[in-house]
Formats: sequence, C-alpha cells, structure tokens
Amino acid sequence: MPLSYTAGYQFQFSRRFSTRLQGGLITEPFDRYTLKTLEGFGLDRQLSQAIDRSFKRGSMASVGVNVHANSPWYAGVFGQYVHLSAGPITPADGLGLYFKRDFSAFGPLTAPLLVFEMQSNLWLGGLRVGRAFRFAGSRFGLNLEASLGKIFTTHNSFSSNRSLVDELALTQRLYDDLDQEVDASLREHGYLPTLDVLLTYRLGR
Repeated sequence: MPLSYTAGYQFQFSRRFSTRLQGGLITEPFDRYTLKTLEGFGLDRQLSQAIDRSFKRGSMASVGVNVHANSPWYAGVFGQYVHLSAGPITPADGLGLYFKRDFSAFGPLTAPLLVFEMQSNLWLGGLRVGRAFRFAGSRFGLNLEASLGKIFTTHNSFSSNRSLVDELALTQRLYDDLDQEVDASLREHGYLPTLDVLLTYRLGR
C-alpha cells in the first residue's frame, strides 16, 4: 500500500520463480494520497472526505509470486488484505455517505455527542514489476517496484458510542446499507497504483 511501512520475506525456490510474504502498517498520510488516487478513478467525494477526516490507523498483509528474467528485472502477481480503522465519524458523515450529499452545515449533526467508528476490511489483487539493485560486496540491496492493485471485495462494520443506538433495528439497517454503499464504491473505483522502495538483505548466497 502507498505510504506504508512493510517488512517481508522472499524465498527464491528456483532460478525463475520466487514467493513473497509481507506485512505492514499504514501511516497517516495514507488517507490523503490514496483517497485522492481513488477519487481520480471516480470514488464518491463524500466517502473520501469522511475517511480523510477520520482515518486512525491501518495494517496490511500480502502474498505474491514473482517471475524473474535473466536480468535484475522481475514481474509478478499478489493478493493483499488491508484493515482500516476510522473514527469518529459524525452523523453528518454517515448521512453524507448514505445520501451522497454534504450535511456538514447542519450543526447538530456534527456534535460529538453521537459519533461512529468504521472498520473496513479490503481484499485486493494486483500486478507488480520491479528491478533489483545489489550493492557491490554487500548482502544489502534495493528493489524498486511499480504495481497496480484492484479492490475486489470489502466488508465494513460500524458502531457508535451509544450502545442503545446500536441496538435499534433502524440503526442496524442503516449499518447494512452503509456497508453495501461503501463496498460498491470501493469495488467500482478501487484502483491503487503504487511505487515502492524496498531495502533488501540476502540471507543465502
């Protein structure tokens, strides 16, 4: 993911193929860069602004397979799981997601007495191409990678700071509708181009 810190292990099981496992944390600027990218592909601005204002933290894990040429270049495919937490989301934000309108001018809807948190789980797949650079006389090196990921499905859950509100049937219906709305928007417009710089250390020869 863009603007994230990751660590991973890559195992070269033949001259041509390797597999990679990665995990990491998504940092605060993620909401700005990534959401602007998604907006460029048509993501609804109300959803983008709600996540932008309330983004708290994120984590990711990925697995992939690479094909290596007889050169430092390689290409591959990957699958990725991303977990995002957002909050507090005001009733104005929630209604904005539902009706695709800006309700921030309505003061009572932006009060902190009733706020919501959103947990989003995203599953992506994508393609990458990269080039490895080895430092002479060292096991360290750099990998430069460009990739394009696509969000295939999501699951989004909501909760408020008022348990009585969460127990209402109307609230549960609203949560379900918001989950479907966010899922549809992210799946339709969820293209994520990234550029990664990876510091590598070679364990074997």
